[in-house]
Amino acid sequence: MVIKDIDKQNKLTAGLDWVQFQIDMKIKNIINDVLGLKPELFIEKTGNLRYYDYEKYWVYGEIKLYFSETSDTPCMVQFSGSGWSFYKDNYLNLWEVTEFGYIKFLDSSFGKLIDPKRLDMRLDDFNDKPYYTPKTLLNYCQKRRILYGRSTAYKPFGDDYTGRTLYLGADDSTKKTRIYDKLVEQAKKLGIRPKDLAEDMAVKSWIRTETEFRQDDVKAIWLEIIKTEQNELDFYKGYLKGKIKFLDKQGKFYSPEFWRHLMSKTKAWSYKISKKHTPIVDKLNWFIEKGALSILKMYQFLYDNEITTAPLDQYPIDWLIEEARYSKALATEIIKYLAELNDLSEDKKMDLVEQVQRQTKDTNSLFD
Repeated sequence: MVIKDIDKQNKLTAGLDWVQFQIDMKIKNIINDVLGLKPELFIEKTGNLRYYDYEKYWVYGEIKLYFSETSDTPCMVQFSGSGWSFYKDNYLNLWEVTEFGYIKFLDSSFGKLIDPKRLDMRLDDFNDKPYYTPKTLLNYCQKRRILYGRSTAYKPFGDDYTGRTLYLGADDSTKKTRIYDKLVEQAKKLGIRPKDLAEDMAVKSWIRTETEFRQDDVKAIWLEIIKTEQNELDFYKGYLKGKIKFLDKQGKFYSPEFWRHLMSKTKAWSYKISKKHTPIVDKLNWFIEKGALSILKMYQFLYDNEITTAPLDQYPIDWLIEEARYSKALATEIIKYLAELNDLSEDKKMDLVEQVQRQTKDTNSLFD
């Protein structure tokens, strides 16, 4: 690699941008043992989290701990992008703990108590002339010469004035990647001109590539982080190199010059997701295989033949199903299952979630 390329690589940084996980511990233990902070730093507020039955959360520096006083749902620890940056800058750096080091600490200390829910990785390019921009990759997308995994789907937003953003992959992907002008985005948040922010930061350009992992993908990437010996930059570059492929005009794989320079000495890698039964599928299997369906058939047989089953009152099965209500625990599982389906629109999910909520037990229910 020539000196120029080394200088450009030195202006790349990578790490985490959003970290979210459930953990089955008490709030104060989470603050003390998991976060290494003091409870008095946090303020309790009322608020919920979409698809979960939380009613309150504790917050400090955009670090939020969601919890429920009415159910046994494990607490949710949520570091938003700004929350993670705050925690990293003010605590992890002070403790000389890397971002991956913290994830490994969580695994070694709390292991099976933790259920990862979301993790974002970022690559920031601060070069005056970045390796690529959203517009660079958009040109390849428009010619169907870029693959994100097996997908050619993409969505562009914005323009040169407002700042461009390019999304790679399908809308319902559980590993979404976007490339955008971070300098323009941050300037908008601060209410200043991008030019002024650039002067304050002593940079001319700031392009960010970011991947959001959810559902099975976040569990897989979490395990890869725990196993890896690489630093954050080499790790994420390796993921991108394995995930993003370019095609020449004849449809054959090749690497554009900017990609070759960026990925020099980077080893591509990928992960596989092993399919497993969800709690909902387990319950349905129990219903079908463990005798409950046969009992339902027996009930229908006795009802159809007007054979009494005193002291039970007999009603049509359709009426029983209509009047039945989900327990709060089962409703939580159904809502979680709906949230993780990839082939439903957000509007459809919310409609189904509302139906489940209306059919959930309350203190006035005949079936409580």
